Amino acid sequence: MAKKNIPNYTVIKDTREQRGWIFNKSDRCDGMRVETLKTGDYTLGGFEEMVCVERKFSVEEIATNLGKKKKAFAAEMKRMREFPFKFIICEFTLEDLVNYPSSIFSDEMKKSRPEFTQSKIAERKVTGKYLLKALMEYQIWNGVHVLFCGDKTNGFYVASSIFKRLNEMFHE
Repeated sequence: MAKKNIPNYTVIKDTREQRGWIFNKSDRCDGMRVETLKTGDYTLGGFEEMVCVERKFSVEEIATNLGKKKKAFAAEMKRMREFPFKFIICEFTLEDLVNYPSSIFSDEMKKSRPEFTQSKIAERKVTGKYLLKALMEYQIWNGVHVLFCGDKTNGFYVASSIFKRLNEMFHE
C-alpha cells in the first residue's frame, strides 16, 4: 500500500513574538508567516483552531507571567483549553525553574558578590517551587503540555518536530 502524499506545513508566528524561532523552507516545512494570533506564539497553518504553542525564553519570563502578570497569563491558559494540541515550550531546564531565583545568577556572581546576590534573591516574590506548582496545575487542569528544552535551539527542534508530527497526523 502506497504512503499518502502529505503536504508541507506552514508555521504561523504571532506578530508580538520577539526573539522567537525562524522557520525557513526545509524538510516538510514551507516556511513561516507572521500574523496576529489571539492565543499563543505559534500555530500550524490551516489548523489554527487546533494547535497552540507558547514559547517561554527564560525563567524570568515565566516568573513574570505567574507573578506580576498572573491574571493575563491565566486568561491565556484558559483560552488554550479550547485547543486540542497545546504546548508551553520552555527554553530552560526544569532545574533552572526549580532553583529560581537563585538560578538566574551566575556562580561567579554568587561567589564574588554574595551580599548583592542574596539581597536580589530575597527581593523576588516568586519561588521555583511555586513556579513548578503553577505550571503543573496548568498542565493537569488545562491539558497544556509543558516541555523543558534547555535552550532556544532544542526548543526550536521540539517545536519543529511537533509541527511535523501534527501535520502528518492531520493529513492521514
